[in-house]
Amino acid sequence: MNDPTHNLKGILANTSLFGMLDEQQLDEIVSSTSLMRIGPNMCVVNRGDPPEGTFWVVYGQVKIVLYNKDGGEKTLEILGRSTCFGLSEMLLERPHLAVVKATIDSMLLHTDRNVMLEMAKENFGFARELMTCVGRQSYGLVRDIESYSQTAKQRLAGYLLRQSQRETSADIHLVANKSLIASRLSLTPETLSRLFHELMEDGLISVSGRRIKILNVEKMSSLLT
Repeated sequence: MNDPTHNLKGILANTSLFGMLDEQQLDEIVSSTSLMRIGPNMCVVNRGDPPEGTFWVVYGQVKIVLYNKDGGEKTLEILGRSTCFGLSEMLLERPHLAVVKATIDSMLLHTDRNVMLEMAKENFGFARELMTCVGRQSYGLVRDIESYSQTAKQRLAGYLLRQSQRETSADIHLVANKSLIASRLSLTPETLSRLFHELMEDGLISVSGRRIKILNVEKMSSLLT
């Protein structure tokens, strides 16, 4: 099996974030990028950490969470392979507000802030991709705020429909366990389980472990109106 450590340049070249860079620019990025292997529940970023660069998920999964004073956890985002985080903090030069932890064995790349900013000056395509990534995250945040006015069933229906659109299929594989997804949707695990049963009884979905099949996309979509 090939060790990704020996092909860092190849990994970076095949990402949407760095793929438009030329050979020399990639070499500069490689020289300022470190590879991290982390296990489940290991912390990548703590609240208050300085914005030293951007992270890219090569494989695995991380969660971005906030903790209240009682230790309760609110999951803001669940990120899998080929996603990045830390861009907003890096561009604004602001400390991290949330905690980032791995949920499973993962490999991450961390690229130094200074070389990222210099590369954005040199390569318009790279600068545009940075803006696209930040814009996507901002759009997701607004969508989340909008969901606060929705019912619990609407939040779950919207989440499943978005997953279906990403996978371009009515067959969905949940990206995380149901407890984590419940936290992501601001639901209790018990409420999430009840809602899955209700959607099954309504003939909208079938469930087999983490495999969900949307049986009636049109009717599921009507829940959001």
